[in-house]
Amino acid sequence: MNPQPRMIDSTGRDLSYLRVSLTDRCNLKCLYCDPHPGNDPASENALPRERILELLRAFAWLGVDKIRFTGGEPLLRRDIVDIVRDAGQIDGVRLIGITTNGLLLAEKLDGLIAAGINRLNVSLDTLRRTTFKKLTGVDGLERVTSVIQAAALTGAFPRVKVNTVALRGINDHEAPALTEWALDIGLDIRFIEFMPARHAESTKELFVGEEDIRERIKLPLEPAGDSLHNDGPARTFFVPGRPGRVSFISAVTESFCEGCNRLRLTSTGILRGCLFGTSSFDCRPLLGQGLATKAIAEVIASHATSSSFRAQPFTESSLSTRPSMRGIGG
Repeated sequence: MNPQPRMIDSTGRDLSYLRVSLTDRCNLKCLYCDPHPGNDPASENALPRERILELLRAFAWLGVDKIRFTGGEPLLRRDIVDIVRDAGQIDGVRLIGITTNGLLLAEKLDGLIAAGINRLNVSLDTLRRTTFKKLTGVDGLERVTSVIQAAALTGAFPRVKVNTVALRGINDHEAPALTEWALDIGLDIRFIEFMPARHAESTKELFVGEEDIRERIKLPLEPAGDSLHNDGPARTFFVPGRPGRVSFISAVTESFCEGCNRLRLTSTGILRGCLFGTSSFDCRPLLGQGLATKAIAEVIASHATSSSFRAQPFTESSLSTRPSMRGIGG
């Protein structure tokens, strides 16, 4: 397969990264995402595996080489291992990742690795059992921490990444302990600024900026690699002599739109250009019609590269739109 043309948006950003939500169902009730999921019922119209693969082949034809499966909770899909395996067999796909809350990961980890997953992000906001239950509605801390450590020991991933949403008065004081835990095990802990979601608790009272977290950590952080940006919004640092890393994803205090290379596909087949944008394109009419991969790809590219589909750098405000994180895939 010879991907031509690549998707270059109207400001020259190469769209080579696709986040795919496999379901908008979740088995947690996190207060920063959707503590009352009954307000926004999960869809029963998630794309079947065959239609997902149709789209992935089209995106790969356009130069997408990194795919991350998200949700909701992607491991709720019974066919998740098959989806990963099929995606890995698409010509041009280089990186396949999953972002999960980890509750179901232990029983699926070996199968996912065998299927070809080579990037893993696990959400974890605390090392305290009571706080975990308060944040998620589930008593599952030990299950998540143990599978994170098991995954790190497999050697299947450069580093298991731990996504931690910093929340004032709830877990911000745990930043030093979380950091030490990650540095010792060899994880990449990523502190994420609380972003507004449709049904989340109040942003203003809970928001903690990157600067506050840095002050709490009080460690000598040195930039990792040639650039602080590693094919995504995270700015990554290492601590001399420690195997782990520390990253920051600061959508509120630091804009990363200028280097954003990602598109988002919802579980129902809607393509989104920006997490906090409003433009979208319904891919479903292209599917199941016997269209060639190239034909599907050309239609997708015509929308994804249009000047109105993605935010212009430094113009999109993460405070002006409140997306459903379960629906769009975070």
